[in-house]
Amino acid sequence: MPDYPGTVLRSVVPALALAAAALLALAGCGAHDSTGQVSVTVSANAADHPYEVEVFASTGKLSEHQRVFPGGTADFAGVPLGEVTVRAGQLCPQTTTVTNDAVATVTLATTGC
Repeated sequence: MPDYPGTVLRSVVPALALAAAALLALAGCGAHDSTGQVSVTVSANAADHPYEVEVFASTGKLSEHQRVFPGGTADFAGVPLGEVTVRAGQLCPQTTTVTNDAVATVTLATTGC
């Protein structure tokens, strides 16, 4: 006759261990958010059409993009920490440093390149 209580116990223990690990991960035990936020404003004096604002990580990889009209602001979340470059069409590109404790702000304009 098979030993059912022992079989059940052997399958419950790994499931409990997995549940405990998932709970710790969700609770943020030792977790570190390696992203930050950037707020980008397109100058009101820019040409009267929308601009595709792009945020590039220090590696050169495109992190985020969003369409913004002159005088408008786009907020980007999930941007990698460190130096980033923000570009949009013929507007002057800007660099800023993204940290996880403050929102970096950038204004893109047609002058100051």
